[in-house]
Amino acid sequence: MSPVRHGQRDMPVKKTKKKKSGKKSAKKGLKGLQSIAEVLKSLRQQYETKSKDSNSYPHPDVKKLINHHADNNSLLAKFILTPGPSDELPVKVPPLLTAIRSTRYVHVKELYIWDIPMKHEDISTLALFLEQSIYPIQYLELMECSIDSYGVNRLARSICMSNLTALLLDYNKFGDAGCDGLCRGLYGNRTLLRLSLCYCNLGPSSGEVLGKTVSYTAIRDLYLDGNALECEGVIELIKLFADSAEMEAIERAEKKEAQIVETNTLSIPGISSAMSSVSRPTSSVSVKSKPGSARSRLSSVGKKGKKGKRKKSGKKKEPPPPPPVGPWIQKLHLLDNGIDAQGVGSTLGPVMCMKMFRKLITHSETLQELDLDDNLIGDLGGREVLEALMDRKEAGLNNLKVNVTHRMNSTTFAAIIKLGSGLKKKAKKKKGKPGKVRIQLKQECSTNRGYVKSK
Repeated sequence: MSPVRHGQRDMPVKKTKKKKSGKKSAKKGLKGLQSIAEVLKSLRQQYETKSKDSNSYPHPDVKKLINHHADNNSLLAKFILTPGPSDELPVKVPPLLTAIRSTRYVHVKELYIWDIPMKHEDISTLALFLEQSIYPIQYLELMECSIDSYGVNRLARSICMSNLTALLLDYNKFGDAGCDGLCRGLYGNRTLLRLSLCYCNLGPSSGEVLGKTVSYTAIRDLYLDGNALECEGVIELIKLFADSAEMEAIERAEKKEAQIVETNTLSIPGISSAMSSVSRPTSSVSVKSKPGSARSRLSSVGKKGKKGKRKKSGKKKEPPPPPPVGPWIQKLHLLDNGIDAQGVGSTLGPVMCMKMFRKLITHSETLQELDLDDNLIGDLGGREVLEALMDRKEAGLNNLKVNVTHRMNSTTFAAIIKLGSGLKKKAKKKKGKPGKVRIQLKQECSTNRGYVKSK
């Protein structure tokens, strides 16, 4: 009778253990929900302590943003650093980076640094931070940070080990030497898609370097406003783009001709009956040419609609393929780059440059935006752009957004605007304090360029 009594006593004990384990799992779930707020609060505390240690001013906007996301228990993916209101202590970049590293906050995706002078020590700290693959920073904007050519060379070494898809270095006067070092670091890069070097004091020699760099990387959006590339540098920049676009156009034309010849041969009854007597060629022709099967597939996909796509996407969970590497450009902005008759090419410089642009505009399938405003290309150059847009329309390619100066023949300018409309103009200044105006303009510029903002 004793073992029966022990069994009866052990049964309720096991039930109580199960109940306790359920309560512990519920408590763990609650702690997991509160962990985001706790991490953000520790990040704010670390930022304040690191700022005091380095004699830096902890920016109040950064602390407010961290507190706001901590109260909402949501992730903070974008950090913005601007000059603080304090005149005694400057705002520095390393305290924020060291606070992120000390708390292991791995949710940073975008980093904006505006009007904060960065020494070589600050740039090296940022470069070491980018080299850590645990921090998935995709967008980096260093606007008017007094970065010289030596600092750009140090930053370029870490780009190949980072996760950057967009890099903006506007208003940093590092010149041709800095551009050369940056392109050496970017050579063969497969992740960077957008590069902006506006008002960086670049000369004609930077055009050839940038053209080769874009041709051997995945960069597809290039912003070079406010430099001095002139006709010589611009021709060297787009030479590889135009040649590859022309070769692709020739290949497309050959494929169309081959398809037309193939369909004509199959439509003749005598040839089809003669081909039916041969065994091997009939199998190859029947496999290659099945217009009915292709159309039926397209019609079946159209009938199914979104349901068929959802089923396919549910089965395949593979990541998207990497961006293609090659001389394909989508957005090219060359506002105010000295493309006129005052450079080395003299009077024929703008015409030769626009002839190269005509080849690119006529044949390129990937080109979407082209900004040539504030460049005196003249009437002949405007005519080349107009004829290129007309040829592009006849070829059936996608619409191209073009912006040119109005200093040309009025009819030519009106026709260019009609065929290539849609490019956004520069943001106008608004009334208010100069500091706020500057920040508003920079935000508008970043949004106009199509950069993705974090939610």
